[in-house]
Amino acid sequence: MVGQGPESDAAVLAQATRTLKVWRLHPSSCPIVPAEKTLHGTANRGGVRWCGPFTNANKAGWWVFPPVDVDIVWKGGREFDYEVLTPYSDADFHLIRFLVGEDEYVDVDRWLPEGGRTKFSWGLVEEGVVQIWTGCMLQTPPGWGLHIRSPINFPLGPFHVMEAVLETDWLRYDIWLNIVFDRQNERARIRRNEWPPIAQLIPVPRETYEGHWQAEDELVNRNTPEANEAFEFFVQYNEKKFAGSGKDPVSPEDPSVTKDSATYYKERKRIARSGPERDVDDTQA
Repeated sequence: MVGQGPESDAAVLAQATRTLKVWRLHPSSCPIVPAEKTLHGTANRGGVRWCGPFTNANKAGWWVFPPVDVDIVWKGGREFDYEVLTPYSDADFHLIRFLVGEDEYVDVDRWLPEGGRTKFSWGLVEEGVVQIWTGCMLQTPPGWGLHIRSPINFPLGPFHVMEAVLETDWLRYDIWLNIVFDRQNERARIRRNEWPPIAQLIPVPRETYEGHWQAEDELVNRNTPEANEAFEFFVQYNEKKFAGSGKDPVSPEDPSVTKDSATYYKERKRIARSGPERDVDDTQA
């Protein structure tokens, strides 16, 4: 962390509460692990070394792996061929029944039948969609939700994850993955303990999805201090990247034209050290 001056009590509290709590309802529920910038060593090495926006996206949040091994082929419409290769037992049924107190009236028989929660649905939501029960409840600090989506910067497979923003700061409820198939008659080989993950969870502030943001759109100019600052930054950044001492070729056709690929990290570090207090991970530079 790079910053100037002592941290306020509010900042310390914010740091202390940045935790994703995973409540597991089943011993085989989805593995959830921190995402990291190299994509388990599969990402482009140049991108990992030089491209901050690329690595920022890669390492955002957590990867979600499937709860069990399953092969799925979408035949079209609501028709699927599938084989669940490892058990997804009724352990949740026994755990929840054990924890529910005898004096609690929760009508549990109506929502937790023999066999426990539904583990899969095949075309029930809509055509081409499989639902997989994660077996997890997720909890974030007040004001934070979770954006669930397909893993970032991974090759496209026969399906993608239906995106959603989960209001996990108040909703203590188990989560299903909606898997949307895009290609028929192609086998999707989904594995719990193998690469790649099936989804990614990214923490997002409530303000990002409650409509508090506005966009101001204008042609670049120098008519105001704000506009002038933006234009000066643009010019100076390009000068440092393309007219400085960098030795990395811009294109293989003309090796005499070079750039400084480290400009992003150099400027990020400079601004973090001279600007307002903020969180910056200097280990990438």
